[in-house]
Amino acid sequence: MYTLTLNYATVNLACGKTLQLKATGAPKGAILKWRTANPDIATVSSTGVVTAKQAGLVAISVWGPGGASDACTVQVMFKDVTNTKDFWFEPTYYLADRDIVKGYDKQTKFKPGNDCTRSQMVTFLWRLNQSPEPVTKTCKFKDVKKGSYYYKAVLWAVENGITTGITKTKFGPSGVCTRAQTVTFLWRMAGKPDPVSSKNKFIDVKSKDYFYKAVLWASEKKIVAGYKNKTFKPQGKCLRRQMVTFLYKYDKYINKKG
Repeated sequence: MYTLTLNYATVNLACGKTLQLKATGAPKGAILKWRTANPDIATVSSTGVVTAKQAGLVAISVWGPGGASDACTVQVMFKDVTNTKDFWFEPTYYLADRDIVKGYDKQTKFKPGNDCTRSQMVTFLWRLNQSPEPVTKTCKFKDVKKGSYYYKAVLWAVENGITTGITKTKFGPSGVCTRAQTVTFLWRMAGKPDPVSSKNKFIDVKSKDYFYKAVLWASEKKIVAGYKNKTFKPQGKCLRRQMVTFLYKYDKYINKKG
């Protein structure tokens, strides 16, 4: 019996790019068979050429005569999230591979610099909690229509006290989620825990602010770090790269996952 060995065990490959996998160890002239676990994410040719289709994690396997085999794990990357040194690189793929966050252009771009909307945020929180079925079937917000991708997420978020909307009848799904709103959603999802310390390191976060405890708690839990000038910028827009980082750290430090 021989051993098949691929030239990669794990590899990153951006959408639209190709990679030649090579297997060594097979008898001379042996015909190898290749297979992808998910052709929507990446395909593989009869000669081992992998073509990345959309962001995701996929196994590419090879078999030789007699049953010898090996596999390579391919992380297909969004075209605009390819630098492993970016702080949002690991959070993006941690969440995208688990179908918690989605991209654009048929899952080929993530658009990390785009604003994160309120509908996106509650949907990502809902998915982080395994997309539970809400108890109620009707929504009090007139701007949240049944059939929208965030409908169940909003119902769930309201039921669990994570959001109250911007008015009693308006949720504002297309509105940009601020940094203050983001940490407040996370804090409420955690059960509104009191921060251990009353020490506030952010000069623009005041004790009268509705997000005061949320920001202190999130800072203690290493979910947020703020900026070098000792500000948190609570009314600043939460970008998609910041959003995935907050969610990743929440899952890591609060849910003890990741």
